[in-house]
Amino acid sequence: MLTAQFTTEDGFSTVQIDAAPLKQGEVRIRVEACGVCGSDRQVVKGEAVPAGTSFPLTMGHEISGTIVEIEEQVGDFQEGDHVAVHPFIFCGTCAACQNNQPNLCIRQAVIGYHRPGGFAEQVIVPQSQLIKLPDHFSSAAAAVLVDAYATPFHAMNLSRVQAGHTVIVIGTGGIGLASLQLADIFSVGHLGAVTRRASGVKIAEEYGSEAGFTIMDDARRTARTIRRWSKSGGIDVVIDTIASRETVALALDIVRPGGKVTIIGMSDDTVSIPIAKTVRRGIQVITSYGSVIEDVGKLVELTAAGKLDPTKLIAGTIALENINQAFQDVRMSGRWVIEPNRK
Repeated sequence: MLTAQFTTEDGFSTVQIDAAPLKQGEVRIRVEACGVCGSDRQVVKGEAVPAGTSFPLTMGHEISGTIVEIEEQVGDFQEGDHVAVHPFIFCGTCAACQNNQPNLCIRQAVIGYHRPGGFAEQVIVPQSQLIKLPDHFSSAAAAVLVDAYATPFHAMNLSRVQAGHTVIVIGTGGIGLASLQLADIFSVGHLGAVTRRASGVKIAEEYGSEAGFTIMDDARRTARTIRRWSKSGGIDVVIDTIASRETVALALDIVRPGGKVTIIGMSDDTVSIPIAKTVRRGIQVITSYGSVIEDVGKLVELTAAGKLDPTKLIAGTIALENINQAFQDVRMSGRWVIEPNRK
């Protein structure tokens, strides 16, 4: 089968490899769509590489496709089923798993980093990772749901975003734009976006932002502008999808007393928090990582019901042989989707 393998020396190259046999509980999936995540871009640049990652690596963790082989019939899945794949494999026995936080599993394996992923014509995954898709559900839409939407959806539920809340999303990459789009699901009262580029403000408006702010050299002036816009002295929930020193500092400066700063971005930055000021204002700093499979199931339901359109996030689709083009695209808004079996 054809696969795109990445090495730190040579980048991506497409190679033919023999398909591995299935192990107990596994299924083989013909990959119809696999999203290019921001974390994939970070690995390519040598940033925030997940511990335990080895090269050459077949990346790709935003996967949807069709089951072509089942090692052992378990549950309701069968060959021919159209499925999405939840990328986070959990042990089920550690303290996090036992406390219903499997996304924080200490033995977690991520498809596409710790085992071969979806930048290939076929992928082998545990049957436990599958979400059955309705008939005629878009494969590309399913691919971006499993991470680009599931990550902020999990974070917004964890942060208890409520109807009427004023919410700011920092960052207008794929996760940021998905966060803006999901805000409508939570019936937020007012929604704004912070971006590094003026062009990002216009893009954010297309995803539901009613106000856009650029991170200027004078961070205090930016914060004052946002607080005035809130009309209540601060923001109820700030969702930081970048997680740099600059953005975390801004988030803490614009959140209202008793409000929440939720960090879902991944970076190698070390961030300082003004403890006395943060404690006195009763600010809750929340970090949220990944999602659980139930998040994806709910997002599939919302999409099937016409309440969410994940295809809006797709910047374009591309064949596996042209994968480098997707990674060379400097635009960080939207999601490229690889179609490994496109002919």
